[in-house]
Amino acid sequence: METSYNPHEQALALHGDRITDETKQVQARLLEILKVIDAVCREHHLTYYLLAGTMLGAVRHGGFIPWDDDADIGMPRQDYDTLVAHADEWLPEGFEMVSGGKTEGYPYHFARIQDAHSTYMMNRSYSFVGGLPVDVFPLDGMIGPSLKRKWHYFRYRKWWKMLYFLHTDPYKHGKGLRSAIALLMRKLFKPNYVHKKLSDIRRQWNCDTNSLWADHDYKPNKGVQPKENYGTPVPISFEGHMLMGVARPDDYLRHLYGNYMEIPTEIPPQNYRYLDLEKPWRQYMAEQSPTH
Repeated sequence: METSYNPHEQALALHGDRITDETKQVQARLLEILKVIDAVCREHHLTYYLLAGTMLGAVRHGGFIPWDDDADIGMPRQDYDTLVAHADEWLPEGFEMVSGGKTEGYPYHFARIQDAHSTYMMNRSYSFVGGLPVDVFPLDGMIGPSLKRKWHYFRYRKWWKMLYFLHTDPYKHGKGLRSAIALLMRKLFKPNYVHKKLSDIRRQWNCDTNSLWADHDYKPNKGVQPKENYGTPVPISFEGHMLMGVARPDDYLRHLYGNYMEIPTEIPPQNYRYLDLEKPWRQYMAEQSPTH
């Protein structure tokens, strides 16, 4: 007797031990952020898409991938810049946008909309403290495979690495050549300058006039896709709510993941090293102050 393959049930069977009460609570709070983003974008006529694993979850699971503790969206460059410029006035109380060149100590090359009533630190060597976030990536134009594109990504990786050296602990691996390089970079470059260099490189090709779009998060062979794969956003059910997905989800997801309906045997580790869903991050920071 034939049985139909249910990827969601398969995911639960393989990795159900990773789905804790905390995971469910994180997803519930992330969903609230996504709903806020959707409402703001609808009100101000901005285009956004569920991106990467969040889009995969919508297609394969009807919501979050069961063990996911993060969420991603992408926005065409002009809409992204508009949201960054007006987020402080458009976002409701309790939600805020942080971004490079605007937020002190922010180490990432993309923006975030975070829940200000929580405290969150990623499982990386950065010391930046904020709220539980949804990552927001700008989508920029890109040209086809060429020496110009290789040079573009060579420069981008160089400044991305520079940003890492400016924000990571210089003594993470002890004293030596690496720490000396990190300390030298901090003397030569300021974070806002590096953020601007990254932004300028990303904007090299206009997303309105080029047939390819790049998210600058994945490597070029994955992160560059035909503009038509994104297209006009299409509503898709996500945890019982209608959010906006890419126009060609099958093409988009196959480009990123191959056979995306197959459940992986290994899954990524938890994204964060510290999380408190009940404590505002500003309160947490005040409590860490030596003068508190």
